[in-house]
Amino acid sequence: MKRLVLLLLPLATLCLARPGPAGAQPICPPGYFWSAGACRPVPPPPPPAYVPPPVYVPPPAYNPAFKQVARKFVTLRTCPGDGCPPVTTLSRGTPVRILSYEGPFVLVRVPDSPYEGWVPLRHLTP
Repeated sequence: MKRLVLLLLPLATLCLARPGPAGAQPICPPGYFWSAGACRPVPPPPPPAYVPPPVYVPPPAYNPAFKQVARKFVTLRTCPGDGCPPVTTLSRGTPVRILSYEGPFVLVRVPDSPYEGWVPLRHLTP
């Protein structure tokens, strides 16, 4: 039995070392690939592309002189009172600049328009 193993062992190493049919590549262990007649280690992956960190953009500064209309519609009036004649009607979200305060009313100007008048302060955003 020993003799048989001693005869087959060199034969087995010859068969394993010999390449198979023409053009066939031997199977390389994991982490290796066949190149230039031998198994070579797989190169490490390239580093990821550089991505710059996000740029911090500070929020806009709060300006207490600017508010928005908080109700669906607000009447802009010529004087500070509910009985004063209306100038126009402002809809929700319209930006206004506060010019003056008088009791519960504020004198406002609508930016980029000719409108200026009085509205109740409670109808504007805090």
